Parts: sequence; C-alpha cells; structure tokens
Amino acid sequence: MATAKKFTQLIFSATFVCLSVHSYAQSIKGRVTDATTGEPLVGATVVLKGASAKAIVKLDGSFHFKNLQPGDYELVATYTGYSTSKAGPFHLKSSTDNVEVDIPAKPTSSDLSGVTVVGAGKNEDASARRLEQKSYQLVNILSSKTLQLLPDITVANALQRVSGVTVEKSSSGEGRYPIIRGMDKRYINTLVNNIKIPSPDNKSRFIPLDLFPSELLERLEVSKSLTPSMEGDAIGGTINLVMKDAPATKLFQVNVGGGYNNIFNDQPFQSFSASTMNKQSPNQIHGAAYAANESEFPLGHLNYQSKSAPINTNAGISIGNRFGKNKNLGVILSGSFQDQYRGTATSVFTTATTPNVDDIPSFEYLRERKYSTHTQRIGATGKVDYHFNNRNKISLFSTYVHLDDKQVRSSIDTTNAINQTLSYSSRTTWQYQSIYNTTLQGEHQVTDNSKLDWSAAYSIAKNSIPDLTAFTHGGLSVDRTGPKVNLVGDDILSAMTRSWMQNSDKDVSFYANYTHDTKLLNRAFEWKGGALYRNKNRDNFYNYYNLNPLRTGGSNQLFTTVDNAKFTFIGSDATAQLNGNNYTFREIITAAYLQGKWQLAKQLEALGGLRVEHTYQHYNTQLPPTADYKEGTITYTDFLPSLQLKYQLHYNQALRFAYYKAVARPQFSELIPDGPDNYELFKERGNPEGLQHSTANNFDLRYEFFPGKADQLLLGVFYKKIDDPIELSVRRFGYNSQVFQPVNIGTAATNYGFEAVFIKYIGSFGISANYTYTHSRITNDSMLYKYRDPKLGITDKYVAETRPMQGQANHIGNLSLLYKNPKSGTDFQVAVVYTGERLAILNTYAGLHYWLQPTTQVDLSFEQRLFDKLTCYGKIVNLTNTPTITSMHQSYNNYLQKTNVPLSQQTDTDNRIIVQKDYYKTSFLFGFRYKL
Repeated sequence: MATAKKFTQLIFSATFVCLSVHSYAQSIKGRVTDATTGEPLVGATVVLKGASAKAIVKLDGSFHFKNLQPGDYELVATYTGYSTSKAGPFHLKSSTDNVEVDIPAKPTSSDLSGVTVVGAGKNEDASARRLEQKSYQLVNILSSKTLQLLPDITVANALQRVSGVTVEKSSSGEGRYPIIRGMDKRYINTLVNNIKIPSPDNKSRFIPLDLFPSELLERLEVSKSLTPSMEGDAIGGTINLVMKDAPATKLFQVNVGGGYNNIFNDQPFQSFSASTMNKQSPNQIHGAAYAANESEFPLGHLNYQSKSAPINTNAGISIGNRFGKNKNLGVILSGSFQDQYRGTATSVFTTATTPNVDDIPSFEYLRERKYSTHTQRIGATGKVDYHFNNRNKISLFSTYVHLDDKQVRSSIDTTNAINQTLSYSSRTTWQYQSIYNTTLQGEHQVTDNSKLDWSAAYSIAKNSIPDLTAFTHGGLSVDRTGPKVNLVGDDILSAMTRSWMQNSDKDVSFYANYTHDTKLLNRAFEWKGGALYRNKNRDNFYNYYNLNPLRTGGSNQLFTTVDNAKFTFIGSDATAQLNGNNYTFREIITAAYLQGKWQLAKQLEALGGLRVEHTYQHYNTQLPPTADYKEGTITYTDFLPSLQLKYQLHYNQALRFAYYKAVARPQFSELIPDGPDNYELFKERGNPEGLQHSTANNFDLRYEFFPGKADQLLLGVFYKKIDDPIELSVRRFGYNSQVFQPVNIGTAATNYGFEAVFIKYIGSFGISANYTYTHSRITNDSMLYKYRDPKLGITDKYVAETRPMQGQANHIGNLSLLYKNPKSGTDFQVAVVYTGERLAILNTYAGLHYWLQPTTQVDLSFEQRLFDKLTCYGKIVNLTNTPTITSMHQSYNNYLQKTNVPLSQQTDTDNRIIVQKDYYKTSFLFGFRYKL
C-alpha cells in the first residue's frame, strides 16, 4: 500500500506541473491524430526539421519541442499503418514565439471501388471512446489495447473493470459470471460479434466467460440499454465480444509467458491422473437397465500426487493481412493457450436443515477445504471477409473456445458440537467445456438509400463432467483433555458416490435487417426492420451411483489407503435410476421488430420502435409416465417497446434518455422437476409447477462529455422495475431436507442507482475511475420463522422480509493510475477494484441468508519495450491477498449466548457471523510479446 501511495502522489504532482507550467521560450507543440477518427496516435514519431530533434507522441496525442532558436522549422510525423504527414514551415522570430499545430495522419488504406478498408488505430482507447459517443444505445467499451494492458487474461476478469460490473467467482477464485448494475447473470445475455451463443453450463443459459481469453478480442462491449434491433432477453444488459478483425496491413504478433500462484507456498498442489476415469457411465455403455458391478469403478484417480511449485504458462498468436490488387480479401487468425494452476484455502461452517428457535442458526460442521485446480484454456478465432465492390461484402468468422478443469477438493470436517468428531472427504472433478460458433454474414447496399444485412449462424456448446467421485472416511473423536489435541477411535470408511453429467446445446439462427434512409417532415429519418429465427436443441444426461463400504462379518471397514478400500452395491443401487435430470429441451425463438431514427431537431435525435418475441419451449424427461411434470410445453409472446433520445449539448457533450422493456427466461434446469444431488452444499431442484419468466421496464438518463479523444466523463442514473423476478432460494423439501430451488418472488422488484465514469490523460499520465451506486429492493412474504408457541410448542410461521436482490452490491468502484511513456516504451498500471457487500445465497428462513462482505483487490500490470518490436510484460493479481468472506447478518454474541457452541474466525461479533473464508493469494505472470 505504501508503493501505491507514493505512486498516487507522483500522479498528482505530475498533473500539477503539467497544468501550471508555462513556456517562456520559443516552442512548437501540438497533437498527432487519426485523420478519419480523430483519435491520438500514441507512440507516433515527430521529427523537427531545422533542429535535428524528434519527439514521441504521448498518451493524449501531444508532443512538445521547447527552447528553440529563431529560425524556420518543419514537422514530419510517421506512424505504422499511416502515411507520412507534414506541417509547416514555421518561422520563429522573437523569444516568445510559440506555435501550436494539429497534424492529422491518414491511414494507409485501399479504395475498393469506393470501399475504404482502414485497420490502424481501431484497437486504441480513443476509438472505443468514439464508438461510445456515436452508439445508439448506452454502452461502455474496453479496447483491445486496454485489454492487453490489464492485469487480467480472461474476459470474465476483465469485465470487473467496466463501470457497474461485478464478477462472480468459481471455487478456484477465477472470475466466471458478470453481474451488471446489481442484476444477476440470469438477466444478462452474451453475444459474439452480435450473434447470441449457447451456454455449456449444465443448468443455465448464461455463459461462463472464463472460457474466453481476452487477447482474442478487438473490443469488449457492455450495453446497458437496448434498441428494437437487439435481442430482448437482457434486463441487466448485453455483453458483446467483438473478435479480432482483418487488419489494414500485415499483422504478426506472438506472446509467451510464465507465472506462479504463491498459495502453493503454504499448501501443495494436488493432482491426479484422469486415465482411470470413465468418460461414459455403465448406464451409457450398456443401457438403462444394466446393473453395474464394483469393478467398473476404479479408484486410481483418488490417489493424489503433490507438486510444490507448478508453473503457469500463457501463449498467443495473431496473423492477419489483406490480399489482392485492391486488398479486397481480408484474413485473420488468432489463437491462445493458457495453462494455469490455482489453489484455494476455504473454511466453511455448514448449517443444519432447520435453525434454532427465533431463527438462531445451527451449525453442523466446520469444513476445512483445500482446492487444487488445473485449468487449460484454448481459444481460436478466424475471419475472412471479401469486398466484391463498394456495395457488397461477405464475411465468414468462426470462434472456438475450450476449457479443461481438473480439480481436487480435500476436506477435513469437524462436527460443531461439544463432543467433536472428525472425518475426511475427497472429491475428484474433471470438467471440460467448449463453445463453437461459425457465422456467415452479408452486407449489401441495395440502393443509395437502402441496405440489407443478414447472418446465418450455427453454434454448439458442450459440457462434460465424467466420473465425478467423492468419498468420506473418519468418525474419529477429538480429545482436547490433554496438552495436545488427540484423535481417538477408528477411521471408518463411508460411502462413495460416482456421477456423470453431460449436456450439449445447439443453435441454428438466422438474422435479417433492412435499413432505408429517407425524410420525414423534411428531417432525416431512418427506418429499420428485421427478423430473427433461432432453433435451440438441448440435451442433458445425469447418472448417479452410490457405493457402500464392503462389510466383513458385520464389522465396519477401516480405512487405510484408497487402494485398500472395498466398495459394493446394496439393493438396486447398481442400476442408475431414472430421474428428471435426463431430459431434452427444445426452444424456438421468433422475433420481428420495426424501429425508426428521426432527427427531430438540429440537436435532438430519437430512436424508437417495437420488438415482438415469441417463445416456444418443450421439454421431456426420463421420469416415469405417471410422474408430475414429466414433460411440458410452454409458450408466450412479449411486446418490447424502446425509446432512445439524444440531445447534443455541444459537439462533444450530450444528454441521453433511454427506455426499454426486456425479458429474462428461466434457466433450462429450472423448468425440470428434478436436479443434481449435493455438489457443494444443497441438492438442486427445478420448479415447473409455476415458474414464470421475468419482465422489466428500464429507464436511464446519462450526461456524456468527451473533452479529449481518449478522455471521458459520464454521469448517469437508472431505474428498473422487474416483474416476476426469479431468485434461487434454499427451501425445505420433505420432512428434514433442503433444496436449492428457483422461485418467483411475489412482489415486483426495483433496482435504481447512479453511475459515474471519468477518464483523463495528461501527457504521460492518466487516471481511469468509475463508481456505481445500486439500490434494489424485493419483498418476499413467504419466509419462514421458527419460534416457540405457548400452545403448539416449537413451530414455524410465514413472515415478510424486504432485502436487496441477489448479487447486488450497493457500491462498486474502479481506480486505475496509468503511466505511459512512448519514448521509452513504458506502460504501467495500478488497478484497484472495490466491490461492496452483496447477497450471495438465499435461505428459506428469514435473516439467515449468506452475504459476501466488501472486498478491495489491488492489481498491477506493466509493459516495457526492449527492442523495436519486442516488449516484456508483467501482470500481478491480488497483491494484498484479499480473501472472499461470507457471513450472516446475525450477532455472533447473541448466537453464542443462545447455543453455547463457539465458532472460530469471528471478528465483528456484534453484527455478523462469519460462515466462510476463501483465500486465493497472489498470482504472477511475466512474459514477452513480439509484434511485427
């Protein structure tokens, strides 16, 4: 933190100097910009003829020659991908002569009979600011240059740098799902090049964005309002991954790096061989009625090997160019490979099925868990485009991402009681996921005032978790009577579970849009209409086997080693039972829209219209024919109006208003009358009895100011009213069990807040900051409260509870301090992310929800040019070893007084009970990048 403080002081000192110093000697200063976009050409070389001096253009596009002698001077600016530009001659006479000049540089481009192909500069921050300024909807954009310099290497982690976005982490500490302005991942959709892609998640629609290496992207867009031409299932917003496009000139870039996570200084990395894990269950191989035998369940993958210091590796390559006499053909190929070892140290108190009287929580176990996760991430993208002439263009792009996770979870479980017992459990998980998309697109200028664009896309997402294995042994008593803690008794082998989960999701989609420019009441008017058809087919497979320890002579089997453990089936356990987790799901979305963009006045533009989406869904499970909700058909139609108003206060200032209506469809598994058994805490179960899709009316008002080409100030407020919101809740099921189940919370939910974004560059220094305040409220009148009734004794009653929406944090902030010196080729960034307290898991009992406490994460990244085309880089994540802490809004002191069962790791004892801590430590990555 001392280093960060000194760096902050340096930033403000340099800023003061830049603002206060005046030139009293002769000087020539100015800016070098892209003649087409106006963005600064950072790193361009400016030669001053007449003085044999040169300067490198700074972060804000500026250069400055000081203390010049009287005489004649000329400026010559050069930059890769641009024609040489000149300015002058200038004649300096007196000692107070000062010249300011802007030098616009033209990109080297090819005129394809009227079609200009320009590639240089589109990856820079200024290009992102220009797109934000010109877009129809409210949008925040990260350019590929920003993504390259961030400490993050995946799209999911990069998203936490966008205003209003928080990221939900997996058990390995890797960012996975975004939450936009307090709206959970279920309220967000994800696109690749504006095409919706399917999810490999085994239950849900949302995309695990840790699949995507960020280096494959040209830019990352987060839209916070919708137009009629955009798909309507995005109450929270839309994330669009724009993949790399063909460059204007030859591109060759390669990077390679290595790193380490220092959590392995404290715990070894545990690995296993997947060679004994069967990719298919006995049921899949031999048929549904097959009775498995014990020999088909080998135990080799439960023998773990330890690694003391595993090394992470990272590599990427991009190759692209344009070909032909007029550069009509553009091609680009990009690939990425990431091999990472991550560890997590977790302490978690698990609750009993029901609480004590007055909803005082009851804890059963303290589980000390160690996670070791080996992740291999592969990404590839390619695009070919061909310009027939200035009126017709066709393109084909494909994207493939693959994530392979192998994880060991070792746990020591201690009963939370006066007479404690201890047991050990292990879980071995191998999961591999992939997404493939290929899209053919065409753009045609039908007439001078009309154009047609279309897309035909095929996508498939796959997920497989073969032979997930978990077993437990223990039952030892904890003796604390002596000077040392002793374990007393026999270590007894318990049951072993083996499960297989597989699913695939195929999409065939067609899009068509027609645009016509005309006039209405003598003012420019553009109307646009289009349609969408998507046929989705999803299948889900789930098998579960329960094996019990082999008993000899009626005695319990003692545990010695994994290899000596013997298991057997009891009764019908050898036959995988039919269940609702095996199902097929078909969904057909048809949509049409009509929108108009009208220049109402010189400074006022309106864009509005109506989108209509029809949803058809049909599912069929393997449950017996007599089972309730074995299969079902669901249909509904939504009318989704929207309006965008933009009032241009000045050429670089605007006031925007946005309204749109949107939907959120239930996840696939939420409509199925079953669910996976206990994976982390609770069994999951769908809710086909009456779960409705959500709808919302959304309002935004935003002020925009773009004072410089890469500078920005955004101030906005938003309001959302969500009808039939869906949230996951721990609910009582049967007499003494709990399930994790989706429910429509009875009343409409509201979500409103304030958002600010500030980006400013002064010379070589810059600051990028954003802050979002979010306030949501939802009331559930079906919460349980356990109490003692004078007549009935201990019983439950329903009470109402008002709380925030799941996943919503009141305060979200980002601060990045930047230094860029083009002359020395230095880029340096310190990034701080603050995420306020947010609701993580709902409980069916009032006041017993799990909350994630506020976190502050400090990261650092840098790049340094070594030679003309070679740079070294570094990325350091979680410098301060910030843990993730989960708690209940209950007084620990009150709990202890009522139960007399103490809990460890408690701090704020008056206000909360800490139930879980996750530590990930600090990760380091260093490497080299070569760019031709």
